[in-house]
Amino acid sequence: MPMPSRKTPITRAAGAFLAAALALVLTAVLSAGSPPARAASTSQLKQRISAGQGRASALAGAVRSADGRVQALGAGISTLEAQISRLQSDLDAKRAELLKLRGELNAAHQRLTRLEAAQVRAEGVLSQQMVGSYEADRPDLVTVVLESTGFNDLLERLAFTQRIGNQDAEIVGRVRNARRAVAAQATRLGVLSTRQQQLTTTVLYERNRVARTRLTLVSDQIAATRVRDARAGQLSAARDQVSALHTQLVKLQAAQAAQAAQAARATAPSQSSGSVGSSNGSGAPSSAPVQPSSSGGFTFPLPKSAVSPPATWSLDDGVDMSAPGGTPEYAVCSGTVVLHGIGGFGPSAPVLHCDSPLDGYDYVYYGHAGPGNWTATGTHVSAGQVISEIGYGIVGISTGPHVEMGFADSSGSPIGPSSAPTMMSLLRSSY
Repeated sequence: MPMPSRKTPITRAAGAFLAAALALVLTAVLSAGSPPARAASTSQLKQRISAGQGRASALAGAVRSADGRVQALGAGISTLEAQISRLQSDLDAKRAELLKLRGELNAAHQRLTRLEAAQVRAEGVLSQQMVGSYEADRPDLVTVVLESTGFNDLLERLAFTQRIGNQDAEIVGRVRNARRAVAAQATRLGVLSTRQQQLTTTVLYERNRVARTRLTLVSDQIAATRVRDARAGQLSAARDQVSALHTQLVKLQAAQAAQAAQAARATAPSQSSGSVGSSNGSGAPSSAPVQPSSSGGFTFPLPKSAVSPPATWSLDDGVDMSAPGGTPEYAVCSGTVVLHGIGGFGPSAPVLHCDSPLDGYDYVYYGHAGPGNWTATGTHVSAGQVISEIGYGIVGISTGPHVEMGFADSSGSPIGPSSAPTMMSLLRSSY
């Protein structure tokens, strides 16, 4: 009986060891099978984000185009309003002149009426004088001579008769001349009045034509504004969708990292029991990760095996370098990630504040970065640490996967082309 009692602990230990080994094998199999599915999901999210960013970029272009048309229509409306103002001023001046001419014409008519009345009175007086002279048997010149009492009396009688005749002729002539002058003035004023009326009608027509054109432009501007607002709404929705996908991707990558850490902890005992320096069943050593190169305190931001050769790099606000989508991006210095998202460079582009200035510049931006390897704002990183990756497809305003390395200010805005040669020098020296 002592024998069975000694065998029981051994049997139990063997069973426990076999159970633990089986559990480790199952864990390894499950952990080995799950990453491809997660990787596929991550790839799908990246593709959807890239597609959403492309659509947002196209909508942004449409919004800019519509806004340009609205501004152009506004400029046209302003020009027409200036023309309407000038035409209205001209119209008001011509109306004032027409009213003045009409006043002068009325005054001329009144003067003509008075002169005609005076002429009628003068002609009546002359008529009465002629009748009186006829009824009184007015003596002729011979009678005047014969009835004169002397030479002086004769001269006085002749002078008086002549003055009466001259006065009568002068009155009649003056009245007739006045009538002619008033008639001529009335004719001239009538011609001017007609001409001014024609000019006023022309100005009114031109003003109304320009006003109709302005109304058409205003209608077009309203329609263009509605189109622009609709595009802006679609752009906002597309950006919100990209942001939601980005948040989903970050959560998925965090879950992947947690699962990978858990799998690593689960397989650690089995790896420690294997041969030292081996990473697989064949005993072949694992490949070492690509280490970034550095020079003078500046670390090259990409694996040299992935980036295009220096001859292809070009200057912009920073330095453009092509690389495949998903290529990791390294911190060029030790520092803190302070921002994400730069206008024109995509919502995931990080801005790194270096602990020590790089040739006088404190902030570095990674334009056109994708959401992969997202590093949270406020994270302090070491030089050479992966903080982001090249975006897939078109990110921001671009033509394909690449990174634009440049210096920024504290708001994350690129300093501009003046700083690009300095960045180019640092990149070439650390390549």
